[in-house]
Amino acid sequence: MTAIGNAQGRSAPGRGRPPASGAARWYRRDPLGFVEHAFATQGPVFRLPDDGSLCVADPGEALRVLHDQEGHYDEISDFFHVRGGRLEPRAAQVAIGRAARATLRAHLATHPERLPAVVAELGETSVWPAAGHAAVHRALSEALLRSDSPPGLRRLMALVVRRDVLIRPAGRLARLRRAALWARVVRALAAETTARRAAGQTAGGPGDLLDAVLGAAPPGTPSGQIAQVYLLLFRTSVAPVAHVVAWALLESAAQGVDLSAVSPESAVRESLRLWPVAWLLGRPVLRAHEIGGVPLEPGESVSVCPYLLHRDERHWPDAASYRPGRWDGHDPRGPYLPFGGGAFTCAGAAVAHSLAAGLLAALTTGARLQVRGGLGRPHVAGIITPPVFELRRR
Repeated sequence: MTAIGNAQGRSAPGRGRPPASGAARWYRRDPLGFVEHAFATQGPVFRLPDDGSLCVADPGEALRVLHDQEGHYDEISDFFHVRGGRLEPRAAQVAIGRAARATLRAHLATHPERLPAVVAELGETSVWPAAGHAAVHRALSEALLRSDSPPGLRRLMALVVRRDVLIRPAGRLARLRRAALWARVVRALAAETTARRAAGQTAGGPGDLLDAVLGAAPPGTPSGQIAQVYLLLFRTSVAPVAHVVAWALLESAAQGVDLSAVSPESAVRESLRLWPVAWLLGRPVLRAHEIGGVPLEPGESVSVCPYLLHRDERHWPDAASYRPGRWDGHDPRGPYLPFGGGAFTCAGAAVAHSLAAGLLAALTTGARLQVRGGLGRPHVAGIITPPVFELRRR
């Protein structure tokens, strides 16, 4: 049987037979445990119980879906699906992604001193992943929102980070609080969008992430949509980077890896292998065809699962272990899709990887690290959030 493993020394998502409450409830409670069980018992192509989507963990079929040379899938990314409709066309989505990437990359290139500074601000003891969110936000603050933006708006964005609502929280009350804050932030961002348009600040100049969205979005895009797209990009510029670094800290501590002795780039790659940012990639079906012998009809959906692809022992030797050295040598490596693949690869993947490696290097340089806690189960809501732990850095 093909092995799919979790890192040693920490909670493994639920295994074994589905609980009596049913597969759908198990999947909602523990999606990682469910897909591991389904892969082990049904093979690399199986149905997800919540919406019937076909889950694909076979490398050949996964690449066929992601690259879609036959035109079977919708080419418009649902990443830009916001309240009021999906921001289209595809060319506009691509332009926004490129503008956002260029803005963040330029900021990092001109402010290399920011990462050591934000790490120093963490102090000797910090609680992760919240501390990672704060560090990344401070490192990118001028790129995310210009210093001449309204002070109230800047405080609101800092509140979004501080209240840890960059990910979908568990619990009804927490979700209601998040929704209320999100609505408040959208109104403030929409007002700033309107003000910048009135002042002719829609493109050019050094700018920030909001300027990037304004300059690349189709003319006449409602301010509310601009605000929501900006929030999506803000979230994906901060939370995934913090989580990648948090997972590297957790895995290295659990498996006895000295991060100061390995390349930060390799440590980040291995963290992304075990815990990919995009763990499940959904595509709507446009034309009838088959995947893995399973017939599909228009209106259905297919989900490629990098989480399973990255943990398949057939393609990744010692797949359950955190081994950054596998990226420095000639060890066999399998399919690697931490930020998606094909036309829908995350536009900011290279920037996120570079920022994560830089933050990890700043944390490990000239310091001894100790991790306490982090033994809880990951929280899965869009991305895989690591359990809370304390980092002591001396």
